[in-house]
Amino acid sequence: MRLFPVIAAIVLTSGPVVAPAAHADEGVETTVDRVALASVATDRSGVREVRPGNAFRMVGLTWRGAAPDSVQLRHRDSGAWSPWTSLDPATGGPGATGTEPLWVGHATEVRVRATENGRDVTDRLTLVALDPGSADTPTPTAKGGHPPVVTRAQWGADESKMTWPPEPTPTTKAVAVHHTAGANDYSCQDSAALVRGIFEYHAVELGWGDIGYHVLVDRCGTMFEGRTGGLTGHVVGGHAGGFNRDTFGVSMMGSHDLVEPGAAALESVSSITAWKLAESGVDPRATATLVSAGGGTSRYPEGAEVALPTVFAHRDVGNTDCPGRYGYAAMDRIRDRAAELIPPPAP
Repeated sequence: MRLFPVIAAIVLTSGPVVAPAAHADEGVETTVDRVALASVATDRSGVREVRPGNAFRMVGLTWRGAAPDSVQLRHRDSGAWSPWTSLDPATGGPGATGTEPLWVGHATEVRVRATENGRDVTDRLTLVALDPGSADTPTPTAKGGHPPVVTRAQWGADESKMTWPPEPTPTTKAVAVHHTAGANDYSCQDSAALVRGIFEYHAVELGWGDIGYHVLVDRCGTMFEGRTGGLTGHVVGGHAGGFNRDTFGVSMMGSHDLVEPGAAALESVSSITAWKLAESGVDPRATATLVSAGGGTSRYPEGAEVALPTVFAHRDVGNTDCPGRYGYAAMDRIRDRAAELIPPPAP
């Protein structure tokens, strides 16, 4: 028996955000609904159930103040509810102010619960429900010397939302490997839409001004251009709090706490890693010393000098499980394959 009514969204900000006319994604629209969960009725266990104003394909939860200890969500379109999914904090910026976004495919309502020190804090959260539209993933472009990628223009980045002034850094000393901690069962035809959703969430909802990762890789091995300027030079990212300078962030799209990354995804991660490190003359199997900028999501205080592999996992520097246990187990494979892909120096 239902213990509480389904509450229609009290929308704080909503409406279509039109992506620029760009190749295969011309005319694609993104809708965003934000719902303050303090305005939603709760059941006896603290769960809040809400139906946003529009159907959605991606969700995230943001907050002010300290991050909750646990944030869980389930969703449905019609019929049975999905299992509860735990959402990780997004730890690419200076502090965690929201979860990682979750791709749900198609849904119309959600249930949310969050706790801190065993106490219900669901009322501190805001639900962000996004529909980044639908358009098949375009064919990657090979130019600039890097492996083929789907460019920002191709996947439909709304550059009016890009408010981060690109910050150059002298070189790239290391590559950080991530996962997006989202769904694994998405269609690769939807990958461009998934990237548009991540961009909207990172740039606007978390206030980063742009997508955090320099490159994203879907489960079929297709690569997508992320952070502005990351493929044409060396720029500070927003992917590993405290260690965004002099590093290059590559994220596998999915949760690799649950499943192993596929061979196609690992090959693409290895190839873009090899290309970026070769630009700076860095050995993928070497060690680099990086200086922490600190911050609430970093494992190291500001100013700490940390010796790291030149291809390291996000968990090596941040308070996170990223890139998941199976992604972490693949790190040596990525390093070795990247080293194989770098041609030996000319005599």
